[in-house]
Amino acid sequence: MKSPLLLASLLFSSTSFGFGEDLCYATSGGAPLNCQPLPSGCAPGDASMACKAAAVNAAATAKGQSNGARSLVHADATFLLAQAVGFDAVSAYWIAAYDQATDLSTFTPRTLNGGAVSDGVARTTKSISGVNRGNFNQGGVLFHFVTPRNGGAMSPDATVDGLHPDTTDVDEVLLANLRAWVLQGQGAGRGCTGGLTTPMANGGYALGTGCYAFSGAPGVISGSVAAVGPVAVPISSTTGPQVMDVETGVLSTGFDEYIGTYAFEARAGIFLHALADRISHHVCTDASSSYGPLGPQRTFTIDMSNAECVQTMHVLRHVWETGVDFSALPAREQTTPATLGEVFDALLEFATARGVASGPNSQTLALRTALVSELSAALETYDARARAIAVRDVGCTRSYAVFPGMPACGTP
Repeated sequence: MKSPLLLASLLFSSTSFGFGEDLCYATSGGAPLNCQPLPSGCAPGDASMACKAAAVNAAATAKGQSNGARSLVHADATFLLAQAVGFDAVSAYWIAAYDQATDLSTFTPRTLNGGAVSDGVARTTKSISGVNRGNFNQGGVLFHFVTPRNGGAMSPDATVDGLHPDTTDVDEVLLANLRAWVLQGQGAGRGCTGGLTTPMANGGYALGTGCYAFSGAPGVISGSVAAVGPVAVPISSTTGPQVMDVETGVLSTGFDEYIGTYAFEARAGIFLHALADRISHHVCTDASSSYGPLGPQRTFTIDMSNAECVQTMHVLRHVWETGVDFSALPAREQTTPATLGEVFDALLEFATARGVASGPNSQTLALRTALVSELSAALETYDARARAIAVRDVGCTRSYAVFPGMPACGTP
């Protein structure tokens, strides 16, 4: 039997974060695999120990037979929704690409069989390893486990609704800070590690005039996230501008110059990833606490060691996010439809700010409702290839561009 620490390491390095990659490219070069298949005999919503173990084993088996992967939520659906609100296909692609790269550090599109795309190199993102889901020492993991602050209380607020987070609420610290980073661009107090800034008059730490510091020195961010059984994985960082890429040392304050032409799209994609992961992980993070600064080091503590964050349950919840009947799940577990709606709203806000939003509000609301319904139905498809085609076809019916590497509209 694997030790708890080894199993924790495997889980945190696998497809168990956010909307984990659900479409895995087969090493054989054939049809893509289901990265997170619902185990046989396990109904959606069945959280038994047997189903948790089966889900972990199934995901590990799929990963062992795969050579790379992507999330149809972070990549394909985001690409489609960005076009729906008015972004052209080029901007929509870069928004979706950086959304996916937030999990993987870089993203290059591939065909459904895992082959190269003709212009794949030109469509490859810059490295953003600083916000990678496995970066526990420079704040990257906090983009994936997004914990509300609850006014700095040491216990969670039972009324928090992470299924539909308010991105303007200063207690949604990282989301509020990243939203300002997208809309206002890089600068003091935007793109801060953990979203933490100097405090405002109302006590919020998300929208201050600079990243948090005390007497000229950064504060400490310390915490943990539950892994397996009694094991918790430590989180350690300092406040200040977020490290966006580890190798180059690029910070959020120099991000636009690093990315170049599509810096706005990159910022938007990173925000959308954090938003989707806030919803994906809300059962865990709503039950967690974020408080401080306390002590001589001015320590902010983020405690995600509760039972709802244990990684076996975490993996099972991601199994329920694609390839299953969402209506069969408890309401709090229906994270995919909720995410599609919230991502649409955020994209519409960004498109409006950029002056590219399309259609009057009445039509936009109807389009939102239709797309959430149609994309949810497509993402319920069990077979990985058929699921990708179903998502594509939601856009094809509206003459949207097809995600790079996907077969053309009308092609099976």
